[in-house]
Amino acid sequence: RPTFLRHAEEVARLVKGETGLRTLYHHHCAAWVETPDEIERFLDGTNAELIGLVFDTGHYVYGIGAADDGGGALAGLKRFWGRTPYVHLKDCDPVVAGRARVEGWDYGRAIGEGVFCELGRGSVDLAGVLGFLRSEGYDDWLTVEQDVLPGMGTPKESAARNRATLRALGL
Repeated sequence: RPTFLRHAEEVARLVKGETGLRTLYHHHCAAWVETPDEIERFLDGTNAELIGLVFDTGHYVYGIGAADDGGGALAGLKRFWGRTPYVHLKDCDPVVAGRARVEGWDYGRAIGEGVFCELGRGSVDLAGVLGFLRSEGYDDWLTVEQDVLPGMGTPKESAARNRATLRALGL
């Protein structure tokens, strides 16, 4: 078994033993677990009682690695739902993501160019994701992630626009 999986599980075992809490792993671009297949290998290689998944809609769409109409986040959430007790809502600009792939940008450059945009301004099917969560009876927290680096805008106004989008989606 790969070292990363062994170590992740050992950390999760220690956390569970000390706190009684299950560890949740956040898949992330430019990390060890980025693509759908990497997420699957990670989950298949770790104990479900010790490790669950924080499903991130924006990172999932960007991690697909090909043009995506936004339905990929919903398909991914359904694919990994059995191990997903927590969700991050994040949007992904398909134009910036496409340029990043074609031009070979590193992750930092893609972030600086705005690959993760405000909710509703990218390709993630937020309504579909929220509809699925409702249909599954999900009533826990949702984290909204918005990358706003210096020079990219103002966090307060961005947060207000994200909140308006969530209200329009029934949250």
